[in-house]
Amino acid sequence: MTYKVTLGSGNQFLVKRTTTKEVMVPAQFSDLADFDATNKHDQYVIMYNSTTQKYELVNPDKVLSSAAVTESIQPGLPANFEEVLDVDLDDRIDLDAGGF
Repeated sequence: MTYKVTLGSGNQFLVKRTTTKEVMVPAQFSDLADFDATNKHDQYVIMYNSTTQKYELVNPDKVLSSAAVTESIQPGLPANFEEVLDVDLDDRIDLDAGGF
């Protein structure tokens, strides 16, 4: 059996079995034809890879790194996240400018 996952309206995933017109939900992600489960680790997240056209498990650090890249197709980091990070880092980083 093969399944296809698509993103529907309202950012909801639609799961369809390609051999019939019935909508079925697989028991496991690994049952999906467009899901790569080879990188299975605790606390990884599911992210779409447009090169392989599959959903895959990735380290959450990769998600943040991808969001930090300035490209037209990347949404970037949320402004409130950057503001909180700026305040948190400002309280922890002490720079010594030296003497003149």
